[in-house]
Amino acid sequence: MLKMLAGVPFLGLAAKTPAAGMTESNLQNPDRSGVNALLVSATTREGHASLEHAAPVLRELYGPRRRILLINFASLPDVRDSYAERMQRDFQRIAEGYTVDSLHRYRPEEAPGVIRKAEAFYVSGGNTFLLLRELYDRGVVDLLRERVYNGVPYAGASAGSNLGGLCIGTTNDFPITDIPTRRSLGLFNGVYNPHHPEPEEAEFGMRQWKIREFARYNPDQTVIGVTNAGMLRLQGNRVTLKGDGALAFVQAGDTASRLAPGESIEL
Repeated sequence: MLKMLAGVPFLGLAAKTPAAGMTESNLQNPDRSGVNALLVSATTREGHASLEHAAPVLRELYGPRRRILLINFASLPDVRDSYAERMQRDFQRIAEGYTVDSLHRYRPEEAPGVIRKAEAFYVSGGNTFLLLRELYDRGVVDLLRERVYNGVPYAGASAGSNLGGLCIGTTNDFPITDIPTRRSLGLFNGVYNPHHPEPEEAEFGMRQWKIREFARYNPDQTVIGVTNAGMLRLQGNRVTLKGDGALAFVQAGDTASRLAPGESIEL
């Protein structure tokens, strides 16, 4: 199993003041023992309905909780209403009784109170830079991290999974807006790369090269690239690959390895 140090040098400008209960010390050396999260590479797979491939793991993640707070700031503002309606339909298909409330329907100053009361989170895909920018604008990044560290279930897909890493360092999307820092939630001690190509795809070699370059320049930041069939199940410091036919590619400095479904590492 791969063991990594908890503290990493974060990239970007200084972040805002940590939320109550969070200090610079425990951001650098956090207690992740309460983390209960799922980081899905892709919302959809060919031949499957939206989130169908992740539905069993989502049900296990959320347990008895049925009220999901959707954070869909990765979508452009003019489609957020329709996206929230779609997610309500998706969750009703996953299991009976799920209700979805979307954070975008609240005023920015109301966001901290809504996050404090949430019993479960789902952070959807789209543009990672826009997602992180809007969360920093509302001053809730540290609060969201604190709640997940304390055991509130978190699921993300694509951009929402990028947010689960130490920083949004290996996204596949354009930086369509500036952000105060690339530091994100740090739900595991690594950096996430969703939509990683399959070995037989033409883009595979270039993606592997880009990840190796990142990891060599940042040798204390492990990168995990996950194919569209896959998702990372986070339970404390244990990271387990889920998903039929999934692969995950782990790069730590010059050391590369792979995970198959059901295999785990400690980060």
